[in-house]
Amino acid sequence: MKERKYMYALVAVCTCLMAFGTMGLVNAYGVFYKPMADALGTGTGAITMHMSISSLITGLATPFVVKMISRSVPIKSILAAGAALILGSGIVIGLTSSVVIMDIAAFFRGIGFAMAAMMIITMMIGNWFVKLRGTLTGVALSFSGIGSALASPILSRLIQSIGYQKTYLGFVVFVAVTILPSLLLCPLKPQDIGMRPYGENEEENASRSVIKNLDLPFTTRSVTFAALIFFVICVVLLTSLSSHLSALAQTYGYDANVGAVMLSAAMIGNVASKFVLGAMVDRIGAFKGVVCMLITSFTGLLVILLNPGGTVFLLGGAFLYGTCFSIGSLGISMITRTLYGDKQYGNAYSVITVATSCSSAVGITLIGFLFDLTGSYAVSVMGGMVLAVSAFLCLMLMISQSRKAA
Repeated sequence: MKERKYMYALVAVCTCLMAFGTMGLVNAYGVFYKPMADALGTGTGAITMHMSISSLITGLATPFVVKMISRSVPIKSILAAGAALILGSGIVIGLTSSVVIMDIAAFFRGIGFAMAAMMIITMMIGNWFVKLRGTLTGVALSFSGIGSALASPILSRLIQSIGYQKTYLGFVVFVAVTILPSLLLCPLKPQDIGMRPYGENEEENASRSVIKNLDLPFTTRSVTFAALIFFVICVVLLTSLSSHLSALAQTYGYDANVGAVMLSAAMIGNVASKFVLGAMVDRIGAFKGVVCMLITSFTGLLVILLNPGGTVFLLGGAFLYGTCFSIGSLGISMITRTLYGDKQYGNAYSVITVATSCSSAVGITLIGFLFDLTGSYAVSVMGGMVLAVSAFLCLMLMISQSRKAA
């Protein structure tokens, strides 16, 4: 088995790359909203609708993907179908001049992302690693922030030089390509190739780990799960503002390039916080780590709302706000695993993904329409602060209910 130890590193690298493309580049999608709206002669809300449809379908399709996995459908087949749907629908969206056709294509793109994004990434890492699971999940998911930070200014400049359509086509091709290494090289579970999860037999690691799964019975009718769902909704709505940061900067009088850098600052916060939160999960647990990230996110929104003046404060606020992404991906995943354990993780998280996608669909479109109505993002920023506080209260309720169950 020694000659196969490289597989652990290979799985880590491939999941990082998949997160980079399927999650990271999509987080930079906001740079396309205004160019698309201008080219098609419609409002921002109408353009963000297709992104909302895609997010909604991703959530609704995820439980079916989990069923496919439970019925031993090969992971390679699932990833191949996901990449094909992402690529095909993206080409249609990039070339069409019809909002209706764009919305129809977004339906199929949503199915594609359900087959090749967050759920698969976290399941693969969870299956392959026991030791340092939180840290490695944080590292992998941090690449979603790296993708956004790199892509936002590059895409913005490409749109200005060659137009949004050519830029968009290159964008979707690259997203599909980032799925290929996982498709070709990585089994979903180490047992599929006669291996064991990394660190599984290290008793010393098990005794030192602070990630003690509670293994609560999974039921959608419990107070704990209700609190978890509401927590998820709050966090996802909180992250929805990121797609509008570029436009938000322009309402403060800055040009599109400053807006793109602001989004990059948020994505750098995204990356840094996932490294930090991953390490915190392994040391102090998921609940305490997430509380820290909620505090920094709230502080960032407060700075953006007050806008003391100058790009330094604006970028600093965006950086702090970007830490909420660590909660939306790593935090939710690790809290779910802590509450329900490894065996029930897939079933619990697939239900949560439905709530995640529905919330994302509502959030992105709601912010777009609120801006069209008020001409300002102030209401959305203040709403984000309320959501951060609400998420904290849900977290406290989950902790309380967990202690009772224990």
